[in-house]
Amino acid sequence: MPRPGVSGCFLFVAFAASGAMFAQNQPSQATSFAADYPADQSGIFIQSASWIAIPNAMPAKTRAARGLAASLSYGAIPAKVVAEYAGEHAFAQVSARQMVICICHVLSLPGEPVIVRLHPKKDSRELDGGKMIVYPVVGGSKMADANKSDLIAVDQVHPDPNVWLVRPQSPLAPGEYALMLGTQNLNIYPFTVAASSGSTGTN
Repeated sequence: MPRPGVSGCFLFVAFAASGAMFAQNQPSQATSFAADYPADQSGIFIQSASWIAIPNAMPAKTRAARGLAASLSYGAIPAKVVAEYAGEHAFAQVSARQMVICICHVLSLPGEPVIVRLHPKKDSRELDGGKMIVYPVVGGSKMADANKSDLIAVDQVHPDPNVWLVRPQSPLAPGEYALMLGTQNLNIYPFTVAASSGSTGTN
């Protein structure tokens, strides 16, 4: 049985030691958008043909590659942390490829909202902490290596107190993704972008 408390502490230390994970890439300052988000509900929702609630998910297990080398080098060699989530697909499935996610009526956020790409495995999906790299903004430009980073560039607006809207800057390819509230919080909100039309919530 997983021990999320212990795993969460270990991952927090591992991420901090690696120096590989930074704050979410900055949204375009000129971008503004709106969505008719659920006014009478609280939680995390994703918009496709309608609003779908996204249940949170804790990792079924975690592991660290190069963990021994990292410990012997006192963090000079970063540990690569991978979190595994049960199930081939997420409960929340949408067909829209440039959807809006609403963090609706939440008192506070533990960190900046980010969208990450998950890697499908047999009967599971993996979050690769080693590929969640965003370089600092230089001269107003976002410097990110898309070939190495699993973080998705997003725009974000804050239309009302305790409401945040997050949208990918470009359409997402079909696949597995998740909303994270801070890159060190492994309690994620996963969703699937399906290739077929329509949107459903399935197990």
